[in-house]
Amino acid sequence: MRRRNVVKERTLQLNGYSLHQPLRSQPYDMYVTDMRVRLPQTNTWVRVDKCRFDPRNTSLETRLLFNDLTISGRVNLFNELELQREPVDPVPADSCRMILRLRKAGIGFHTEPIRRERGQFNVRTDSHFVEPGFISVYAYGCEPRLRQHRRQLREEEEEDLSREMEDIFLKGIRSLLTTYMQKELQPAIKETLMRNMGYTVSYG
Repeated sequence: MRRRNVVKERTLQLNGYSLHQPLRSQPYDMYVTDMRVRLPQTNTWVRVDKCRFDPRNTSLETRLLFNDLTISGRVNLFNELELQREPVDPVPADSCRMILRLRKAGIGFHTEPIRRERGQFNVRTDSHFVEPGFISVYAYGCEPRLRQHRRQLREEEEEDLSREMEDIFLKGIRSLLTTYMQKELQPAIKETLMRNMGYTVSYG
């Protein structure tokens, strides 16, 4: 009997991060929490596509590419009256989980020194999201009240609401993922720049 290969996965918890955006199409505020990035248990889920040092302006250009990322999050919609009535523990008007899948997305980093004093070396890193080759967004596990609410909307209004929620989720995740990866990789990027500039990096 042929044994089926099972690909193990890791989950990256984005603890402490959340998204918030007022909606334009409906009188609700959208909050996204409990965000997780699902990573395959393989060393090929991310690769360094570029790591180039420019000696003319002593800067480092780095770019990471992700083969396949799946990000999920809990989406809650709150109306303003409920937030005012229960600011600590409000009851959401709607609640769903949303999933974003990205293929061939990436993050680019530009790093340059901003202060070089004795015993101190500081850098500035600017990052940007590299648009993926494939994007898909969908919602699941919606609460019954969400379906009841949407039955009251016209078809055009429902499409506008769904499109806006997906757009906020996509843009928010792109920004959050870029910020998170920059924070995690900043020490390694700084060390690479210092070594290319002739510094000796030591620990301890």
